[in-house]
Amino acid sequence: MKALRKPQRGAFAPAIACALLAALSSLLLAADALAAGSFKLRSPTVSEVSGGWHVFCDVALPKPPLTPHVTLKFLFTKTAVYERDLVDNSPKPVVNRQALVGQQPSVESLEVDFADASGKIYNITHFDFSLTRVRGYEAGEYKLQVRTSDGLDIGSATTITLNGDNPVVDRRAMSFDAKNPNMKKVSSGVDAGVAKVDDTVAAVPQNTEVAPAGSAPPFIPPEAFQKQPEEIGDHPKGCGCDVPGASGDNTPLTRALGALGVGLGLSLIAWRKRRTHARVGGLAR
Repeated sequence: MKALRKPQRGAFAPAIACALLAALSSLLLAADALAAGSFKLRSPTVSEVSGGWHVFCDVALPKPPLTPHVTLKFLFTKTAVYERDLVDNSPKPVVNRQALVGQQPSVESLEVDFADASGKIYNITHFDFSLTRVRGYEAGEYKLQVRTSDGLDIGSATTITLNGDNPVVDRRAMSFDAKNPNMKKVSSGVDAGVAKVDDTVAAVPQNTEVAPAGSAPPFIPPEAFQKQPEEIGDHPKGCGCDVPGASGDNTPLTRALGALGVGLGLSLIAWRKRRTHARVGGLAR
C-alpha cells in the first residue's frame, strides 16, 4: 500500500481567502442595503436668525421614488450645549461647552420633494428646513441622522453645530469686594459670631396678665329700657264690651226704644204660645 501524503502547508490558503472575500462582500452589500442613498449638509455650522436656524442639505436616493414627495425623518440627538454663565470676576457671560450623553433624539418628519416644476421625478434633491427654539432646540452640537418612514438610514450620521446665544445662567457666588470704594461698609457689631450685649436695654416684664384698658359699652344699650311714645298715656280698660245703660248716652228716647223692643219681644212669645196650643187642641178632637 502507498502511504498517504500529508497536505502541504498553505494548500488551504486560497479557499480561506475566497471565504473571507465572500463574507466581506456580503457585509458591504448589507451596509449598502442599510444605508441607502446619501445625505450631505451644505454647511456643518448654522447661525441663529430670529430664534431659529435654517438648514440646507442634499438628499440622494438609489433611484427615483414612485411619488414626488417622500416623508423622511430627521433625527437630532443633542451631544453638547453652549451655556452662557455669569461667573465671578467677569462682567460678561462666559460660554461653556457642556457635553451631554444619553439624550433622546428629536424627530422632525418632513416632506421632501424630488420633482421639478415640470413634474419629473429625480433621485436627488436640494432641501432646506428650519429649526426653532419653540421646538426645543438651542445653541449646541447635534448628531443628525436621516431615515425613511420604514426605518432605512439614508447615508451616515453627521454632526451639525447650531451657533447662537442661549439664555444666561447666573452662577456667581455671593461675595463682597472690600476694596471697592463705591461699596458702603455696614457693621452690625458682630465679631466672630458673638454680638455685643447692650446693658441699657430695660428688662422685659415678667407679668403675663392682661390688664383691661378703658371700658366696653354694654351689650344692651340703655335706650332699650326707655318707654316708647305709644306706651305713654291713658288706655281704656276692660274687655271693650259696651253694656246697655252703662254708657253716658242714657236719654229718654233710648229708654223708650228699649221698652218698645221688650214689649214687642214679649208679644211675639205670647203669640207663638197661643198658636201652639191651638194646634194641639185641633189634633185632640
